[in-house]
Amino acid sequence: MFYRQQHRMLGLLLVLLSLQAAARDDTLYYGIGGGEPISRPPSNRVETLRLGGDVAWNTDLICGNFDMNVSVSEQLEGIQGSFQDLMGNVIQSATAAVASLPALVIQRVNPALYDLLQNGVLQASEEFHIAKTSCEELVGVMDEAIGNDRWESVAKGGWWGTQSNNGGEILDTKARADTDGVDAGVVWVAGARRGGQNQPPIEPTEDAAKAGYNLLLNRVPNDTTSTVSTCDGAPICEEWASPQAFADWTVQVLGDKAIRTCAGCSKIEVQAGMGLNHSVAWLAEHIAFELGLLVSSLTPPSADELAEVSGGMSMQLTRPVIEALREEDENLQPQLIDRLAGEMALARTMERALMARRALLAGMDEPNVANVAVGREAIALEVAELEQEVDNLLYEMDVRQRVATSMPAALLSRQQLRSQVMQVEPVPQSGFRDGAVQE
Repeated sequence: MFYRQQHRMLGLLLVLLSLQAAARDDTLYYGIGGGEPISRPPSNRVETLRLGGDVAWNTDLICGNFDMNVSVSEQLEGIQGSFQDLMGNVIQSATAAVASLPALVIQRVNPALYDLLQNGVLQASEEFHIAKTSCEELVGVMDEAIGNDRWESVAKGGWWGTQSNNGGEILDTKARADTDGVDAGVVWVAGARRGGQNQPPIEPTEDAAKAGYNLLLNRVPNDTTSTVSTCDGAPICEEWASPQAFADWTVQVLGDKAIRTCAGCSKIEVQAGMGLNHSVAWLAEHIAFELGLLVSSLTPPSADELAEVSGGMSMQLTRPVIEALREEDENLQPQLIDRLAGEMALARTMERALMARRALLAGMDEPNVANVAVGREAIALEVAELEQEVDNLLYEMDVRQRVATSMPAALLSRQQLRSQVMQVEPVPQSGFRDGAVQE
């Protein structure tokens, strides 16, 4: 009986110890803030669609489409304009003469009629130009509301300069500015013309990302080759092997615009960004998979394998961490792997975001980009958005940590304290005394 009671006490003790261990495991889970360091992104798609805007508002053609000949003719025929109120009857009687006689004959035959027509033409032309000026003023107001039209102003201004240097005639240049001027596009990265007729569009984020990537590596802004063999330990090319790979990541996070200035073109197409938390989620999934393979393996992890699951140079995982995960309870192991993968993904994404910020700032300093104020402003907005994304992630981490470690952790701690007070079953009094059975 005595040994049976000891066995029961030992079993009870093991149960209590296992409950304490489980409580400690759960306390650890809630103490680290749960399974994920940040919330899941709103979308699990790889990228977003690029959508075009309304092509109806082409300010480069609005005022230029009005025909002065029609306006003058209608005013001389008394259809509209102030001239009809002044000389309507005279114009009606002179219409047949004007149609049958050239202007020089009219001047000789009827000088008064000729002067009347000349004055009418001058007055009608003046009214047309006044109306066109009003149209251009309205378009100027719209230019302030529709940011894309500032690119058209840059295109026209550059075309005017080219025509002036080539000795062009000023009136002909003015007449063609609304068509040929905007079709010429804008001098952009590396001096290439973009946005005009039969030209690639201006893509501020992607173009600045590529230029900045190359400039940080002492390469020409429009280099498209891989940097695998020439990286020489530069962090940006260890993360992205080419300017296009870096630009794709930046556009996926921030989005971009495709801008055109040419007459009759679709002026703008916009692609929305997915944000940094989307990048964290995709990277965490990859790291969690690789980390699970390391934990389930029996061989020591190599340096390359540890680098694959680390959070970049600023957050390196070591072999003891992998070994500690291997020794954890198998029921808690998946949650710990997911949490660690999320933190490593977050650290690496933060490192990438800071490198992307520096590259975009470098892209703004490319000479041709720096020469276009509207382009610099567009890139500066993307830099500000990237900085806000970083701040949002840090804020979310802080909030989730506080919420996740409050009530659950307190309850588990109380349970652990209660379990430390052992409730042992009282031992029944023995029937023996001094070696003899008591009556």
